[in-house]
Amino acid sequence: MNICPENEKMGLFYANHAHSSGHYGLRIFPNMIPREFACKDITYDADYSSKGETDPFWENPAITAGLSYFTSWKNGRNGAIAEKVGDLRFNLFKLADNKLAGIEFSFTDDYGDNTTRINDALIVGRTSNSELALENSHPYGIVSPRTENFRVDGARFFNFDWNEAAALSSCSNCFHANATDSDAQTIRLSGLVFDSVT
Repeated sequence: MNICPENEKMGLFYANHAHSSGHYGLRIFPNMIPREFACKDITYDADYSSKGETDPFWENPAITAGLSYFTSWKNGRNGAIAEKVGDLRFNLFKLADNKLAGIEFSFTDDYGDNTTRINDALIVGRTSNSELALENSHPYGIVSPRTENFRVDGARFFNFDWNEAAALSSCSNCFHANATDSDAQTIRLSGLVFDSVT
């Protein structure tokens, strides 16, 4: 009862590679919500400013988890996917030739704005080394979550110029019949570059 791995501080994840996986190059599932007290709940303190605190979650603050310099290509679904995460940063990811999406986030946690994010990604829809299965698909560069509190600070998109491929898509997994989301989240985007994108 006093060990809660999905909420523990993460170690080093740096310069890893994944390719040609049946589904995902990197999959974070079901949760990754690092916080100071891993086995205690997240508490929101509405009166935090009157107590001299600057973080309304000060009783169990988030711990930033950074995954950096990950390269992922030619996966059967996504280059990288995260199910439910807290203060997680995908830093300087490079992704190409993934059949469903470069990066997808399903849910962000309750820690507020400016936490879950992608920083300076490079995402290529298809390269000159494409395959028939990819040519017949319509992938997305980034698929945003079904929740608030997500941002992208810098992303370059190349070659999303065939079928119904697109650099950006909203509402992870809202395409299936059991989806209950109306797709109206606020996502913060800055520093985006597009080349040959439809």
